[in-house]
Amino acid sequence: MEQVCRRDLERTQLDMLSVLREYRDWNCRSMTSVDAAELEALGIVRWTNLDIDGQLPCDFEPLFFSPCHEECPGLEEETDYWRPLWRPTLYRPKDPRDPEWVPSAGYVYASIKAGWFQAIAAHLTERYDGEIHPANFYKCHSDPHYAGHAVLAAVMVLEPAVAPEGNLLWGEFSAIIALLESRIRMGQFTDHHTKPVLIFAFQRDTYARITQAHIDAKTNKIVIRQSRQFGLVGAPGEPPADAYLLLRWLLNSPVGATKYKDEELLDEGAKKKGAEASGAEMSIAPQIVVVESG
Repeated sequence: MEQVCRRDLERTQLDMLSVLREYRDWNCRSMTSVDAAELEALGIVRWTNLDIDGQLPCDFEPLFFSPCHEECPGLEEETDYWRPLWRPTLYRPKDPRDPEWVPSAGYVYASIKAGWFQAIAAHLTERYDGEIHPANFYKCHSDPHYAGHAVLAAVMVLEPAVAPEGNLLWGEFSAIIALLESRIRMGQFTDHHTKPVLIFAFQRDTYARITQAHIDAKTNKIVIRQSRQFGLVGAPGEPPADAYLLLRWLLNSPVGATKYKDEELLDEGAKKKGAEASGAEMSIAPQIVVVESG
């Protein structure tokens, strides 16, 4: 009976997401962002900002992803090899021999800046294997419907413009809908009352922002929490502090309760047996897909 109720809840949530998907598809050619009033009209609730700087003594609102601080204390020293590759901006005159830069330069700037982070993440995956569990990166050019097989998932979107104050960029909005929908349609996470997603939006080569989103099982509304803007314009060869902070969030680990209580009790028993067998317990980081907005 409980499984039937949980599937009914998922069907209700899919109905809600289908309405948002129709809105997205209808307006995809005319809108670049969604303002606060429109978000409210769509039933999307904005909660307090993510405290990415750790300035608040307590955070009483849900957080499902945790940056790697203790797991990788020497991150700045570990990335010395990539430091000279950091450039303040990537603007350059259009080259007729390089047509990729002509139609979608904004995406290219964002992609190259994001590539700096991807290279480091790939290195740390090998360097700290078994100690930290960084997210995996994948390249694709469509909606992230298949962004990994974990209940907590993340995508990286490449935006050609910087977000207006208080607005949700169209790429962020589209990715939230697609990723939340995919968590339900996969049919593997019915035992989870919450299926959180994390969006990393690279805006040209100057800023990035994190958006955490999930469907509140009590209200069936999408709830989002956003970070402040990460400033990514540093001097040549000198990545700013925000670049390293963003990297720590990219190498996140899942936290918080997402399963129904009866499933959590079953999981605890399984984890205990696994820990006794292996002598260690390992978390699974969400996977990251790279997509272009629009």
